[in-house]
Amino acid sequence: MRVLVADDSPIVQDAITGLLRDADVMTIIRAMDGAEAVRLAAESDPDVVILDYDMPGMNGIDAARAIRERAPATPLILITATASEYLIATALTAGFGGFLLKRDVGEDLVRAIEAVRFGATFVSPGAARALYERYLPSARLA
Repeated sequence: MRVLVADDSPIVQDAITGLLRDADVMTIIRAMDGAEAVRLAAESDPDVVILDYDMPGMNGIDAARAIRERAPATPLILITATASEYLIATALTAGFGGFLLKRDVGEDLVRAIEAVRFGATFVSPGAARALYERYLPSARLA
């Protein structure tokens, strides 16, 4: 499996690369920004693309739209530090099959990759909690 990881933080990239190697991902392609991710996606035809939302120049949403123009079937996962109803909706509308908070990546990245590869949607627990609290504010999760 070929996975493209785009994040402007070398620390985050190293952490994700370690998780992917532990999961026996064969090829890991690394990009430092959205424009590089678009270029590398076109050159390498990855099985899954993981994009950070907040990158210099071109954010993850814009990069996803550009990748979708060339390869509409490529599974996409967005990772971000914060969840908002707007960002989750925008990501899903842009074609992301996965949405993970960075704090959930260690536990959920491999599950998200497997889900999006088979056409399912995956929203990490932290992001799901933000949606739950937004739409059911009187309900409290333990």
